[in-house]
Amino acid sequence: MPTGCSPDRVHAPAPDRGRLAAVSLATALALGLWLSRAGWVGPRYLFLVWNLGLAWIPWLAARRAAEATSAPVLAFTGAAWLLFLPNAPYLVTDLLHLGPRPPVPLWFDVLLFSAFALAGCALGWASLELVHRRLVLALGRRPAALVVVGVLFLTGFGVYLGRFLRWNSWDLLTDPRELLGQASAALATRRALAFSALFGAFVGAGYLAAGPRLPQPARRRHGR
Repeated sequence: MPTGCSPDRVHAPAPDRGRLAAVSLATALALGLWLSRAGWVGPRYLFLVWNLGLAWIPWLAARRAAEATSAPVLAFTGAAWLLFLPNAPYLVTDLLHLGPRPPVPLWFDVLLFSAFALAGCALGWASLELVHRRLVLALGRRPAALVVVGVLFLTGFGVYLGRFLRWNSWDLLTDPRELLGQASAALATRRALAFSALFGAFVGAGYLAAGPRLPQPARRRHGR
């Protein structure tokens, strides 16, 4: 009889220490710069700290999803990951707030905002890698790649909803009818489609540049 791995028994490799160290160092750098600025001129740009905290949610959800051994846990953590994933690269759009803020030199704020954007993207890429690994093991490389492309577009669209329409991830639970209505209307506009595709491509390019470490798909063995 044919034997193989059932979906609820597919295990993705545990997150390696290198990725965890990278996102932790990027977060520490961003927070260190923010604290230095706060000690100099007082606490400003608190939204950067808040948004970085939200960026950790998809990574934590992806880690749990990668280790899940039951379908309900996998479904819940996978949905949480997809819902909060746009919060990670969203920090890139906070660069719109950059501007002269004397006595702080502009170059310092450029580094500050860039550090938060880097930390957010690093968390997004690391979480995507964890989910991508599991998809490869469960579906194979090509189907998994197609799913990732779709996720990248949805990530771009999620950032669009947050930046331009001012929706939050949890609004899907608190006000789903209004959110879905505005999202459907936005998908009919070229602006939303163009932004979602281009921002998704930006996130995807960074993900590929980061060098995702993907496993070989499990081969099914056939017995007599």
